[in-house]
Amino acid sequence: MQEVHEEQISWYEATLSLDERKNRGHFSTPPLLVEHILDACGYTPDANLQDIRVLDPACGSGNFLAGAARRLVAYGASSGLGQDDLITSIQRNVWGFDPDPISCLLAEMQLNSIAQSPVSTPWHIHQADGLAFPWSSQTCVDLFLANPPYLAAKNTDLSAYLSAQQRGQVDSYLLFLNLGIRIVRPHGWLGLVLPDPVLARANAAKERAHLLEECTIHHLWHLAGVFSAQVGAIVIIAQKCPAKSTHAVSWLREKWGGVGATLITGNAPADERQRASTVNQSLFRRQPAAELRYLLGSEEASTIELLHTCLDKSSPARHNFAPLSEFLSLRRGEELGRKSPLLTQAQNPLHPLHLLHPQLPEHSTHGLSEPSPSSTVGVGLAPTLLSPPTLVSPSTLVPSPTLLSPSTLVPPPTLLPVPTLRQITGDSNSDQAWYPVLRGGRDIRPYATAFSDWWIAREAILKPLTRYLTPKLFVVKSTDRLQAALDTHGYVALQTLYMLHTREPEAKIDDLYFFLALLNSRLLQRYVYVLHTAYKWVQPQIEQHVLARLPIPLGDAATRQQISDNARQLAVACSELDPVVEWKEHIQRMYEEQERTICALYASALIRRTHA
Repeated sequence: MQEVHEEQISWYEATLSLDERKNRGHFSTPPLLVEHILDACGYTPDANLQDIRVLDPACGSGNFLAGAARRLVAYGASSGLGQDDLITSIQRNVWGFDPDPISCLLAEMQLNSIAQSPVSTPWHIHQADGLAFPWSSQTCVDLFLANPPYLAAKNTDLSAYLSAQQRGQVDSYLLFLNLGIRIVRPHGWLGLVLPDPVLARANAAKERAHLLEECTIHHLWHLAGVFSAQVGAIVIIAQKCPAKSTHAVSWLREKWGGVGATLITGNAPADERQRASTVNQSLFRRQPAAELRYLLGSEEASTIELLHTCLDKSSPARHNFAPLSEFLSLRRGEELGRKSPLLTQAQNPLHPLHLLHPQLPEHSTHGLSEPSPSSTVGVGLAPTLLSPPTLVSPSTLVPSPTLLSPSTLVPPPTLLPVPTLRQITGDSNSDQAWYPVLRGGRDIRPYATAFSDWWIAREAILKPLTRYLTPKLFVVKSTDRLQAALDTHGYVALQTLYMLHTREPEAKIDDLYFFLALLNSRLLQRYVYVLHTAYKWVQPQIEQHVLARLPIPLGDAATRQQISDNARQLAVACSELDPVVEWKEHIQRMYEEQERTICALYASALIRRTHA
């Protein structure tokens, strides 16, 4: 019988629209990724595969089942199995479930082709819901392989499943994860392809804790670009046995390269395995909700984990830190998208933008922005700045009088008159008041805003206008990198920006400059990335509760004032509209000195912890 090729199988997915595939969670696992997963689970032709039962409870077109069958055929050839015995072995050991009849037919075609069997050969591929099958209480599977549909309860009715009825919102892939842990035999294996929110999302806490308790995780592969759906993938390779206290999980974070992609597995050469990053599984278990924060395994991240515990009730350093929400209120802007018809863009190049942007010194932000952590995991604080208990010795910080002299500080700009539509566009008789609006992250860079000529009418602003007219900080929501800007011009914001206001009515503008500096510091950028945003490849977001719980060091008024003064100058320098001009040397020195001062402030608080 002629072999069925991948392109012949994938035609079915090609006939479905992308929306239909998303609604049904129909995205097949690439055959090359299947091979890597089978290798990592030890399902190789040189092992005794004759009695290993393989199950894919959401088999789709059967790529996992086909991969297992090919290896079973190779094993049979090397061990002298006859054709009838080989077919019997595949029938006995390879099982699949899927509610889609066409997918089941394609899976059967793959097995027929691989086993060179008659078309009428009955395989254990069943048109059924794998979650609804009446699995016995006894474990019965040796290798559980699954790339289940990524269906959220908010979009799909999952109430028919008992496990879903016993809890709040759940996603379908979590039900498959629970099923695998339940029915795999002791020392059996799980090879799972799941959406990457499983790493840290709150609704997966129960499943993560169950996985860490019951299984030894050998590999975590965090991959982008595996599927055309807008989601990152996490591959979990685990064995059904409790992990030893010293067990290290191997992890990889990379973009899927398709045909030429290679992953470092347990069967890779020793020198390649040594290059893989590792993290102790016990570190996962001590996370607040059993998060799989693999980046905490690096040496530089030890201080970030230490800061993460500073706000805990049991922490000795609790009195040296407070959450950001104690000082600043956090709100979102108008509940509008950036393409809303309620927004208008100025067309007249002569409209009075100078009212909103007073003349500033000729400085630029070129060189200030760090490379995005999503592209380079190692970017961030140098290990020498993160080695507890002394991050930076305060005695080594010698402020430069030419950089921090009060006489060089530029006072913040004041709110200026709001133009009318006639002034903005030059082609209207309307005297209706219009306000400048920032539509999202594209209008924010560290320390500064970049107004892009968009306006909103007063009548379209639904939230209290005072929120916009008072001095505030903007923080970008939809990003993997913490970045903030100070606004004293009265910009209106959309929902993709957080607005942070001081809680104290008599707070000084210096307080906002202080928090502006912290929110743009490498330390807190790395903190947010390592603990939160790194674990979602596609459309990462900084959740409001994450921002609210950022640790802020208390005390040391002189250092706080020094940071505020320096931040004021950096805000002026970064407000220059032209981002192309190279940074001047004294601006670079000022920025680096600011970073050392912020590290010293956090170091002081952590040092006080050690003597508590």
